[in-house]
Amino acid sequence: MLEQKPSLIHRCQLKTNEQVTGTWHCLKLHAPDLCGARPGQFVHVRVGASSDPLLRRPFSIHHVVAEKNEIWLLVRSVGAGTELLLQARPGAVLDLLGPLGNGFPVVDEAAPALLAGGGIGLAPLYYLAWLRRQAGLPFELLIGAASCSDLPADDYFAAQDLHPLYATEDGSHGYRGLITGLLEQRLREGTPPARIHACGPLPMLAGVVELGRRFAVPTHVSLESHLACGVGACLGCAFPFKKGGQIEYRRICKEGPVFNGEEVCFEI
Repeated sequence: MLEQKPSLIHRCQLKTNEQVTGTWHCLKLHAPDLCGARPGQFVHVRVGASSDPLLRRPFSIHHVVAEKNEIWLLVRSVGAGTELLLQARPGAVLDLLGPLGNGFPVVDEAAPALLAGGGIGLAPLYYLAWLRRQAGLPFELLIGAASCSDLPADDYFAAQDLHPLYATEDGSHGYRGLITGLLEQRLREGTPPARIHACGPLPMLAGVVELGRRFAVPTHVSLESHLACGVGACLGCAFPFKKGGQIEYRRICKEGPVFNGEEVCFEI
């Protein structure tokens, strides 16, 4: 008899839907079968009961609370699909596909890791930072946004014993400027890191990889993309990478979303 693979489809009950900034919500779901997810992996969520919208939406695993059989998703309202999802109330049952993709390596190193999240790119780094904290591995969590109004309150992080460094473009909280400026400052002034993990918009990630190159620090980046199938079948999320002087395409949903930053071809 052929061995059956465990299903990737899960029906998870929504426990809470909490607003953490003006447009960001944290959804906490009862999801015991997803508590083994690694930081950087994602779930593909069906956002409505009908065929409109047709496609699922991808969300990084924001946090796992295994003792409560709970996962968190950090969701920002950006369109009809996410707005429909954010209308869900506690008790609603959501259809999730996952965990999917390859996440960040949690490497046992004496030197610290620098974790840089731009905007909603914070989502997977929160869980990664928490795991490093639990394991006693050194790190600094850097978060960038346009303004302090776009950031969760400090106690959102302090509840997990996380204490980020902030960069805001308007200087309303922490470093004034882009998160890449804060990252460069930490690379110059802080303890030399073993590696950089980053998630955010492509221009930010390109800047992070360039800084990693200049300071000889390996980088891992989580790429964001519109995903159709989420399992590598449709090739809609193929992205260019450099290999041996040539360009090859890899699927963000299947081979990623986390990649070696040096291999990502940001120039195309």
